[in-house]
Amino acid sequence: MAVRKSPSFLNGRNVLLLGDSRMAFPIAKALHKQGVRVYSGVSTASNYLEWSRFLSGSFQHPSTDLGTDEALPFFLNWLDQHRDIDAIQPVSESTSRMISRHRDTFERHAALIMPAPQTLETCYNKAEMFRLCTDLDVPLAPYAIVRSKQDLMTATERIGFPLIVKPSTVDAELFGRKAVIAHASEALEAVFTDWPDLHPELIVQQYVSGPRHSVIFSATNGRLLKAAQAAALRTHEDDGTGYTTLGETVTAHPVVKEATEKLVRHLNYSSTGCAQFIIDPKTDRITFMELNPRTSLARVAEMAGVDHSITGLKLALGERMVPLTDPWTTKIGVRYAWTKGDLMRIKRGMRSGDKSLASALVDIYRVGADALRAHHAIFDPVDPMPAIGTYSHFALKRFRRRTHQWLTDPSLAIG
Repeated sequence: MAVRKSPSFLNGRNVLLLGDSRMAFPIAKALHKQGVRVYSGVSTASNYLEWSRFLSGSFQHPSTDLGTDEALPFFLNWLDQHRDIDAIQPVSESTSRMISRHRDTFERHAALIMPAPQTLETCYNKAEMFRLCTDLDVPLAPYAIVRSKQDLMTATERIGFPLIVKPSTVDAELFGRKAVIAHASEALEAVFTDWPDLHPELIVQQYVSGPRHSVIFSATNGRLLKAAQAAALRTHEDDGTGYTTLGETVTAHPVVKEATEKLVRHLNYSSTGCAQFIIDPKTDRITFMELNPRTSLARVAEMAGVDHSITGLKLALGERMVPLTDPWTTKIGVRYAWTKGDLMRIKRGMRSGDKSLASALVDIYRVGADALRAHHAIFDPVDPMPAIGTYSHFALKRFRRRTHQWLTDPSLAIG
């Protein structure tokens, strides 16, 4: 006689994804496979997520990428009309910050798939995280907090070149980039003709050359549940400072493992997250970069065996999770690609004159070859429509994604 399986703890639950991010696609798929009904807000920046077969419904809203609260009334109006939502999952930095600013309001509607407020506050502040790394003896290149151009120039004399300058808040941009790398004072002066008014303070740090390594993890009460380390083999900026366009899971480095466990334990971390380090392959020198308190690199995480989309929801709903003896037992050699980001990089290089036609063609061939051997940020063979929409965007935009009344009237966010 066949044995009937007990119903999943998550079956029939309702989850709302908020934010314009590639992370939404694998999260929606993972939750859908568990019987969860997935809904999402979408804007013109959301890579045609509304076309995904894994969504049960969607509604339109202004982009959250500018870091304002413009989309907030759209979110709250939709939630007012859908009282059966069990949990809310932010899938972008800007939305995570918005929810944090209005946490009490959102929690009146549903559980939040994110860490505790104090954990978020610490992680969002790079300067505070750097001080924490110093206290915990986590590897960290020499740095200084600067609040003026004069402070910056003074700090460079102590730290020396090459150096990297970056915002003190996670995922903020500096002159349209994630960070500025300078190998000489002339290069730094050329960029910092004036102090950027958007940043009351910046971090200047000794530059460590090498790929970015991301530790994608889930944790409960300061103990890791599952973790995988992935190296960024290529980014959407030629200097390696951008978002990962090609990554691969690797054997976890002992120093990185210890550092991640120290941070998670000290923060009493409960939820999903991503700690980032730079590792110089020639010298094995390591420096901490940041800890993103949200789901990150979800596609490669899921394929490597870190089911943090499911774990994050279970933790938010109060299910007790028991840590494994070894949370680092995940698959090695799993590749992840964001082909759209690579094509954007090549196109930008050709427009600026930094890349010739011949080098662009070689680059395109390499990107195509890598794409055939990797799991993708957006494309999924069983859910191809969002990728079709994304890569056909210029042909479709006059018919789709036009400015509608919903951009000014939250009452139309009914989904």
